[in-house]
Amino acid sequence: MDDEDAEDKKALNTRFQKTDSRNKTRGEALHTALEKEETLRTIINNSQVVLFLRKNENKWPIEFVSENVANFGYMVEDFTSGRVMYRDIIYPDDLEKIEKELEKRVKSADPAFNMEYRIFTKSRDIRWINERTFIQRNTDGEITHFQGVVLDITKRKKNEEELEKTLKMQKMLTAVINNSPAVIFLWRNEKYWPAVSVSDNVIQFGYTVDDFISQTIQYGKIIHPADLEKVEEDLERSIQKGEVSFNSEYRIFTKAGDVLWVNERTFIQREGDGKVSCFQGIVLDITPRKKVEEALRKSLEMQKMLKTIINKSPAVAFIWKNMENWPSEFVSENVIQFGYTVDDFTSGNILYGNIIHKDDIKAVIENLARSIREGYDSFEMEYRIFTRDGSMRWVEERTFIQRDDKGDAVHFQGIVVDVTERKEAQEMLEIQRELGISLNTTWNLQTMLNRILDACLQIEEIDTAGIYLKDELLDQINLVAYRGLSSEFVKSVSTYKRNSPEAGQIWTEKPVYKLDFFSEKMADLIRKEKITAVAVIPMKYRGEIIGSLNFASHTKDRISQNTRNFLESVALQVVNYIAPIRIAADLA
Repeated sequence: MDDEDAEDKKALNTRFQKTDSRNKTRGEALHTALEKEETLRTIINNSQVVLFLRKNENKWPIEFVSENVANFGYMVEDFTSGRVMYRDIIYPDDLEKIEKELEKRVKSADPAFNMEYRIFTKSRDIRWINERTFIQRNTDGEITHFQGVVLDITKRKKNEEELEKTLKMQKMLTAVINNSPAVIFLWRNEKYWPAVSVSDNVIQFGYTVDDFISQTIQYGKIIHPADLEKVEEDLERSIQKGEVSFNSEYRIFTKAGDVLWVNERTFIQREGDGKVSCFQGIVLDITPRKKVEEALRKSLEMQKMLKTIINKSPAVAFIWKNMENWPSEFVSENVIQFGYTVDDFTSGNILYGNIIHKDDIKAVIENLARSIREGYDSFEMEYRIFTRDGSMRWVEERTFIQRDDKGDAVHFQGIVVDVTERKEAQEMLEIQRELGISLNTTWNLQTMLNRILDACLQIEEIDTAGIYLKDELLDQINLVAYRGLSSEFVKSVSTYKRNSPEAGQIWTEKPVYKLDFFSEKMADLIRKEKITAVAVIPMKYRGEIIGSLNFASHTKDRISQNTRNFLESVALQVVNYIAPIRIAADLA
């Protein structure tokens, strides 16, 4: 019996040992699993990936969410307590899209789906997320849960949006350039300036882009031979001086052989060692302006009118929205020539329509509306604008009308060019023409003198005028007609003896535009009269000085070169009418 008890006891001990061994193995496995779970939890909670387990119920209540949901400002308890449902944090505009996509995936029995949409953080900021979710079903195939991984992709989305805006702006700028008169070139610093690139609108000169890029045609070879040497010398001079830009006007040949005048404005691009590598230039057809200059030069009897007509301002590019007063989406930096900055317009502080002259704005609106209504792709018009300092400038606008898929005008891509000098020159030509016609209709000297004064006073910067004629008998000059002078002043300046400084200056036959040639007494009278600028133009007939045209301003501190040329030309014009009548009167 004792032997049997010993055997039983031995077997029981063996069983206990085996059980302890199994329990130890299971404990070790559980410990390892818990360690792995803790490691995985730590990895997840320290990553940008947020795990969600959502029930397939109304508003998608959360059964589990990883602790790093704090990345969005929430706590785990916000969701697991039911205070916040997953549907509540989805951006409203994206909710319908998510529901439709989820429904589609469910119907097609897809096991998972991937979507990008917006959610609200706890502070109501908007974040873009990427969701990758597994659809969990029970044994009957019914959906019970959605096991999701959510990743914040806001930064990527913003970068994509910025890239899209940049590409859109680049496309719009390209359209502006290719629908404008300004042709863009990039030339290498080599003989005849071979082109690296050229804008599509080079077709206005008859050439294609490939003509230049293939080197079939080199830019220097289309420049008129009579101008090429000067262009080369002027460019080399700018390079040697270390200048960053180059500006020149010269003639080129179109592909058909016609001659055009162009204005070139070029940036000189240098390498790190200062060596010039290439030239980035804008070439603008100024042939119409040059024709006006030529007509003015002839009409003003070889006066130096051409110098006053040179347009020193390049074209300013705009992109306007088709909204009231045309807010600007883009404007080139050279808008500074009108006194404004780019930010003045793009910030919305200044609307383009607000700088247009009030007498022109209605016509601009109506003509633009007509162009849109009648289906035109472009719009051209000349009108007046105000600069930042309140002065007025004439501009020519050439605009491409951009439409959407429905044909509605959405933007205007335009070039604005300052044409003030051209308009002023045209106005002066018209004044001279009408004056010539008027003087041909009378033989009355006083009537002629009055008409001359009235014509000249149409020029904005002149508000005072007088005409002196020589009195041979008394050897003096007399004021015979005037405008804008006080009676006290007229008494003091009505007559000058031949030996006076004022009369002496006239006999020198040279125009006077300075106040300092007057005698001290006369200078004091001028100050009291509040005259700030003068022009004294001698009138010479058959080698003899017969008098002078005198003009003054109370608002300008100098008479502009443009106006000086006009007044000198008028003097040459009217002396041929005044002198014969004056001589006849003397003989009588």
